[in-house]
Amino acid sequence: MKKNKYSFYALSIATILLTSTLISSCDSSPEKEEVELVKTGFQIPQLLERQKDLSYDEFLKIKEKFNKLSFEAENEKTKAESLIKLSEIYIYEARVTGEHPYYYNAALLTLNETLKDTLKITPDQHFTALFYKSTVQLSQHKFNAALVTGEKALALNNTNSGIYGVLVDANVEIGNYDDAVKNCDKMISIRPDLRSYSRISYLREIYGDLKGSIKSMEQAIEAGAPYSEYKCWTIVTMGKMLENHNQLDSARAYFEFATRERANYPFGIAGMASIEGKLGNYAKADSLYKVALNAVPEISFIMDQAKLYKKQGKKAEVKRLIPRIESMFKEDIESGHNVNMEYAFFLLDFKKDSKRALDLGLKEYKMRPNNIDVNRLLAFAYYANGDTKNAAKHSKIAMKTNKQDGDLYCITGLINNDKKQIKKSFTIDPYQDHLFADRAKKMI
Repeated sequence: MKKNKYSFYALSIATILLTSTLISSCDSSPEKEEVELVKTGFQIPQLLERQKDLSYDEFLKIKEKFNKLSFEAENEKTKAESLIKLSEIYIYEARVTGEHPYYYNAALLTLNETLKDTLKITPDQHFTALFYKSTVQLSQHKFNAALVTGEKALALNNTNSGIYGVLVDANVEIGNYDDAVKNCDKMISIRPDLRSYSRISYLREIYGDLKGSIKSMEQAIEAGAPYSEYKCWTIVTMGKMLENHNQLDSARAYFEFATRERANYPFGIAGMASIEGKLGNYAKADSLYKVALNAVPEISFIMDQAKLYKKQGKKAEVKRLIPRIESMFKEDIESGHNVNMEYAFFLLDFKKDSKRALDLGLKEYKMRPNNIDVNRLLAFAYYANGDTKNAAKHSKIAMKTNKQDGDLYCITGLINNDKKQIKKSFTIDPYQDHLFADRAKKMI
């Protein structure tokens, strides 16, 4: 039985870092393998079985490589290199299967074992282990830790483009946008590829340049390897950006493209479901969400499905899903994943618990006070608590980069009683479904 997981489009670019080849030859055995390193007591985490409709032929090849690496990890001479390559597999499987709590912790355990005695590993292995560790920390939303680890890796190798990607992502999430731009410039000067183009796109979107963002994301997609999960994730990210700016036909085309590029790609299917829901094709949307969820137990799919039911007035269906969503958040938190922001918005939208949402927002604010998304959350949370003064303070910070975010313009308009801003918000995204969307519509 699969575990429940969570992933976030806001951080979709952050995890597109590893392009190592994981596929070699096939192995028909479906058994889980576990190898113990007797000398250290370290136990290699198991490789979990994939769903049959999640590129299973690919998984069989990865599984054979996993078994080979597990065996080689018993040999002191090949241990470090084998553990690093095993961590690549864990990180990749986390992306493909949605088993984030299990696989990211497996990767960290393996990388920490590699880093336990740096005198026994080569400088290149030391760099790679730190690099991979920083990507996992990003995926777990431990952004300050990721920045520290990434800078340690950079000190060992400043010519690898991927490590600059870590520094871009960490600085974006912390709110150091100028530093993010500098690192992105360095990254693309070393290697213009999917990873660097996608980061340029993300930064341009943050600074309100939608046209430039779309162009860079197109370049990222063109640079992606056929069939790869990384390329498909980038295609879906493009679709979500277009969807959030009311370009539904174009967004749908990208979501469909992702499912053609990689059969049954669940994030592409969920994107198609979102479009159908916005067009009022509720039954089709629900059916597509169920298909996506059958492949990957992704919490964002379930939350979107719950919003679909909420839109239709299906209170019983929404009520049925809420405990499942809460259980998934609990699992992520227990595994070390920081979900303060995501859980706060869930509390606002589904539980009307503005006090707890504010507490979580302030907790996140202490760690990264300059991040625009954290300040957007606080604008919503303070407004929900009736504190328009503090809501205005944080909406102003959230607006500082000129990001064309419909929800942000809407809450800012509500806080300032500015109908012009509210109208603009619905021009950007007429399908807003946040807590105050209906209130805002009544004002215009």
